[in-house]
Amino acid sequence: MKEGIIFVCNNNHVVSSMIEEIGFYHKSVSYRIWVDEAGIGHILILKRINFKTLVALFEQMHAEIKKINPDRIHIIFYVPKSIYDEMSANAKEFLEFCQSCIGITFELVIRGNVGHNA
Repeated sequence: MKEGIIFVCNNNHVVSSMIEEIGFYHKSVSYRIWVDEAGIGHILILKRINFKTLVALFEQMHAEIKKINPDRIHIIFYVPKSIYDEMSANAKEFLEFCQSCIGITFELVIRGNVGHNA
């Protein structure tokens, strides 16, 4: 599995500044998802989520981006290393599938261990 870029986020400011100009935004206790002004989808995992939720987030993000730019789907998935290390084999395989098989630009960003709150 490719680990992608190591991204360290130490405070709320990074997340807040990333979502200032948004075309789509949804949040829960466990995640944040948004599409930025460039039409790039972002999925930020804050706490553990189940596999069904993971797949649903990708489906929702793919659909939102497709409304904006159907020819260029780009999703960035941010997950803390501590959560990534605990993810099921199915979830990791799904992320690998997204990286290599579905014809979109997909980036997996494993954040440093900064806690489960963003």
